[in-house]
Amino acid sequence: MLTTIVLARLLTPEDFGIVAMATIVVALLESMTQTGVHLYVIRHKSEDNRVFNTAWTVTFIQAIVIAVGMVVSAPYVASYFGEEVLAQVIYCLAVVKIIQGLQSYGIYIAQKKLDFSLDFKVTFLTRVSYLVFTILFALWLGNFWAIVFGQLASTFLGMILGYYFHEFRPKVDFFEWRKIVKFSMSTLPLSIGRFVNNKSDVTAIGRVGTTAFLGQYHVAANLANLFTVEILMPVIRGLLPNLSVIKDTPEFKQVFRLTVTSAVYIFLPIGIGLSVVSHEFIAVLLGSQWGVAASILMWLSLYTTLNGIMMFMSEQFLVVIHKEKVSNRLMWFRNAVLLVTIFYTLLYQDFISLPQNIVFASLLVLPVVVVTVSRSLDVPWTYLIAQWWPPVLAALALWGSVILIQWPDWSVWILLVAKVLVGASVYLIFITLSFVLRGKPFDTPEALIMKSIFKIDLAK
Repeated sequence: MLTTIVLARLLTPEDFGIVAMATIVVALLESMTQTGVHLYVIRHKSEDNRVFNTAWTVTFIQAIVIAVGMVVSAPYVASYFGEEVLAQVIYCLAVVKIIQGLQSYGIYIAQKKLDFSLDFKVTFLTRVSYLVFTILFALWLGNFWAIVFGQLASTFLGMILGYYFHEFRPKVDFFEWRKIVKFSMSTLPLSIGRFVNNKSDVTAIGRVGTTAFLGQYHVAANLANLFTVEILMPVIRGLLPNLSVIKDTPEFKQVFRLTVTSAVYIFLPIGIGLSVVSHEFIAVLLGSQWGVAASILMWLSLYTTLNGIMMFMSEQFLVVIHKEKVSNRLMWFRNAVLLVTIFYTLLYQDFISLPQNIVFASLLVLPVVVVTVSRSLDVPWTYLIAQWWPPVLAALALWGSVILIQWPDWSVWILLVAKVLVGASVYLIFITLSFVLRGKPFDTPEALIMKSIFKIDLAK
């Protein structure tokens, strides 16, 4: 988030729009060649270096294929969006993709052994380096090339760090490559579906909107993702190996329900809270030139929250328990509703109304996801959502309390702080009261927090 805040002060919405256009083609090619090898490594029962070497080899081949595809498609993408400089940006990002293909598989090997410190160190240092490199390039160049060169430099550093912190040194190998290809083909529809789910709205706006509006939309989407999906993904990476270990045990269903419920407890107040303070948030952190992004963020924060909860339930967790087909069907059902919503908006409304329309579409899809996942686990759908009502009601109380704070004479800084403090306090008080009134049940996120932090075990 810090990188976005600083760059928003140094660059223009048009600069972000150019980069957003380039990332669309990168994401498309990644989805079409995604192998999902890291999931294969995590759920593979043995710790065979030949499997790790083959995984690295397949990943590098994928990176080469993507880079070639980027170079070939660059002129056509530039013509599609009407930005000649876009081709040069894509050429640079092709180099980034090759470097990513060379990265160490030590991170996934460590995750397989339930050691997540390596992932944290590499990710943290890479993101800090991206912040430093990008700001330096922005001060020097003053345009979108700062983002491109910053990504190039930080990706190279991340590759070096992966090998520095882990002893694994890959060799070209094709051991069990047929099994990996078979697994990859089963996850390919999910990968392509994830691209449609994540980028179809940006692609549509990039075609019909201005570069400046796309930049506003891109920044708003990034901020919404930072508070939801970007927090969610490290959690998923940490939970996958653990759930893979217990997937055949009786307690799996209970752990899965508690995990999903905890995600609702965390991300629902974040999404609703960010939505209700979006105008103050943008004004304080980004400045006046990003006013349009505030209205977009108001809706996209809700959309990414709902999308994140559905992703949490129906994507990689189902793959780990060998439910790839169910995960694929759910993804493409979500995409069908999303695409219909986008086409309807562009045909009968203005593209500016797209963010709010995709929120309503997600609300329609959520019950279908819940019911389908519950059937896959052979449990009633009420079992999965039985503990959702406290965070839902608490988040609504948060929203109601914050919108009452309407004091235009206050400084926007003070107003933002006041809204955040009031909203957080109301949510925590409501959650605590509901926990006490329910008799302090031991199989809830509140009990998990009391056990983890305060060392109080309510199950005893």
